Amino acid sequence: MTNLKFGNTLINFGFGTKEEKKKILSENKESDVYMDLTCFDPKEFYQEFPQLKGCFAALFCDENKKIEIHFKEKKSEVETKFKELGFHLVETSIVSCGFIFPRTIVQIINEAYFALGEKVASATDIDRAMKFGVNYPKGPFEWAKDREHVVRTLLNELFDKYQDKRYLPSKLLL
Repeated sequence: MTNLKFGNTLINFGFGTKEEKKKILSENKESDVYMDLTCFDPKEFYQEFPQLKGCFAALFCDENKKIEIHFKEKKSEVETKFKELGFHLVETSIVSCGFIFPRTIVQIINEAYFALGEKVASATDIDRAMKFGVNYPKGPFEWAKDREHVVRTLLNELFDKYQDKRYLPSKLLL
């Protein structure tokens, strides 16, 4: 499920680079677009593409299909479409690079990779500690499984934007 079209509305769930996301927006100037911008700053996209009506962070949604979403304009029919697709929306009023949940989870994942590299514990033990110690639904390595490229992309984007060393990815993520 990458692109879904509902009348004049396009919902793009695909992960891609900034350039790939901008290409989709450039090709859909006549549609209202809602787009997964898990790894990028939506404000930049909103300024350049007026047809972008909302953005969301779906790549790290949990098993309950909760996604963090920002609506530039209130669109009840789009909310209905997301709900019909099985998503539970957590509306964010202020949007920034990485949204809240993905930005937090990639830092937890990155720290877990640092701990693994320092031989603090095994990946299994780190996952178990986070699930039982802080009641997370998944451990950091379980969250990252098959999403390492997304974790790297968001960490690199945060570092480029803020020049803060806390966003530098662990060498084990490279």
